[in-house]
Amino acid sequence: MTTSNDENAVIAANAAFYRAVESLDANLLEQVLAHDEPVRVVHPGWPLISGRADVKASWERIFDNAGVMQFTIVDPEAHLEGELAWVICTERLTSVQGGRVVEGLVATTNLFRRENGEWRIAHHHGSPVM
Repeated sequence: MTTSNDENAVIAANAAFYRAVESLDANLLEQVLAHDEPVRVVHPGWPLISGRADVKASWERIFDNAGVMQFTIVDPEAHLEGELAWVICTERLTSVQGGRVVEGLVATTNLFRRENGEWRIAHHHGSPVM
């Protein structure tokens, strides 16, 4: 299967999103988050959160409660349709919460929107894999 430059750019944007989350730095997350609404997130086990400010605040809450977050992204697949793209992947997450190491698998869909020529994450949905 050949990949286009746009698909490669979306996979790179997906990787940048995970680097921002791993950094536990809201300022880095700000750089990859879509500016235009709608912006949404469904963290594993959480309800839908809508609106850029509330989405950013939800990540800040996670960052405040995590000592470490490390992701291994398995089999990312990029799909494009005009100015929208999505990546389907599995996250292998290792985190430290409350001094305890937690590991898990999360089935994820990340939706990106092209804004001023850059792919920015507009929706992240993660579901735990039992």
